[in-house]
Amino acid sequence: MLNMIKLDWIGMKVYQKRFVIIPCMILLYGFFLSPVIIPLMAFMMLSFSVNPFAVEEKGKLDNLYLTLPVTRREIVNARYGLSLLMQLFGFTTGTVVTVVYSGLLYGKTTFGITHSFDADFNAMSLIICGSLLLYAILNLFSFPLLFKIGYARGRGLGFYVPVIGFTVVVSAVYLLWYFNDWFKEFLISAVDWAFDNTVLTSAFMLASAVLIFALSHGLSQKVYAKREF
Repeated sequence: MLNMIKLDWIGMKVYQKRFVIIPCMILLYGFFLSPVIIPLMAFMMLSFSVNPFAVEEKGKLDNLYLTLPVTRREIVNARYGLSLLMQLFGFTTGTVVTVVYSGLLYGKTTFGITHSFDADFNAMSLIICGSLLLYAILNLFSFPLLFKIGYARGRGLGFYVPVIGFTVVVSAVYLLWYFNDWFKEFLISAVDWAFDNTVLTSAFMLASAVLIFALSHGLSQKVYAKREF
């Protein structure tokens, strides 16, 4: 599987230069709102990890892969393995940058922005586990479809549609926060409960992420085994 992961990584070389936008985005967004760094990294790493599908389809490499001494199961495992490795890099980098920003900016006001985020254990635990859950959900919507119908059709249905839906939900929450007092109080109480029960909440999100990721992997194995080229 490691050789297949390496092959996928080499294949997406043309896209690797786009990684330069990562430090630009996390440093910029993190300065204004450091809690978004880790979720942003989770999203960006997922976005980059689908590039092997594009390379495979554009270069007609699917038939080539199937002539190699690898099984379809190994191809799926390698694609998921590469995605997890990229997430590991993203979460590690995002955590370090978040902690550094919190240490440098907490309690200070810069350019009219008051930095009140403290990267303590409770906050970081909830952010990391919540970001893992977000990654697992987006992965479930994207990878099985990409394996089933390919990059050209699967990218739109399995990636952009969930992202648009997520954006709509976030926007709705933002508007309700400012214009609906009942919702604002409910959300505050929910956040307070989560911080009062950090271990339980984090464990629930982490377990959910693992189960959803396993479901995504199982579906991908099933649909790719039946796919005709």
